[in-house]
Amino acid sequence: MNEGITAEEQAARLARYYDLDFLDVHYDAELYQQLAHDSGGPVLELGAGSGRIAVPLALAGHEVHGVDLDEAMLERGRQHWADARGSLDPERLTFETGDFFEYRPGARFGLALIAVNTFLLAEDDDARVAILTTMRESLRPGGLAAVEVGTPDAAELEGFDGRLQHEWLRVDPQTGEEVSKTISAVHEAADASVLLTQIYEWTPPCGGPLSRVTHTDHIHLVSPEQLGDLALAAGFAKVDLWGDHLSTPHHPGSHRVILVARLV
Repeated sequence: MNEGITAEEQAARLARYYDLDFLDVHYDAELYQQLAHDSGGPVLELGAGSGRIAVPLALAGHEVHGVDLDEAMLERGRQHWADARGSLDPERLTFETGDFFEYRPGARFGLALIAVNTFLLAEDDDARVAILTTMRESLRPGGLAAVEVGTPDAAELEGFDGRLQHEWLRVDPQTGEEVSKTISAVHEAADASVLLTQIYEWTPPCGGPLSRVTHTDHIHLVSPEQLGDLALAAGFAKVDLWGDHLSTPHHPGSHRVILVARLV
């Protein structure tokens, strides 16, 4: 089904389909713009991907540095910035290839962030504290760190039983191809993790053979209380836990938690 598709092409496809997946998602970027304004910037984004958050932040006037290990995603981020910036200084937004588990910043920032569920790739508390410590060490006095993770409830986790769930059917604006996304999630209660497989299938705009690329992540869940404790263990002085992008305090019905930790 993927005959003739190189590893580089698969990576490029996954980067494109990530953009397609988040085509209409803007609410979190608005939150990070507010946090960047409150902190005074500049901004460090770990796991910056294709610049979905970094580009709007730079367009809003902030200096932004994005770090990601996926070069195909970063290439899209650089292109998005080149397409959007107009006469703005190209150095306002820079991207660097790097593993955020090992990244050591060479500058100080007003805001350090990890969006969506990227933080959940950390396998244990040692790795989580190491990431949060990197964020703390990247901040200047008074800076903010923001981390967003999903907090599925018991009913949602019960549905993570490996069944295939079709999420959407969209047209790729770059190629005109019809793209379908299907996921399969398996909850492993023993270690509080989810094995998430994302399946993208596409056909040429005028019809033709079906092709497919897949990507699997092992996501390690954390509770809101655990996330707050980890931030304190990493040396942050004040921690807030929000349940949505409107700064509402986290409560038992929240489906996500947004950690905002302050370096005082």
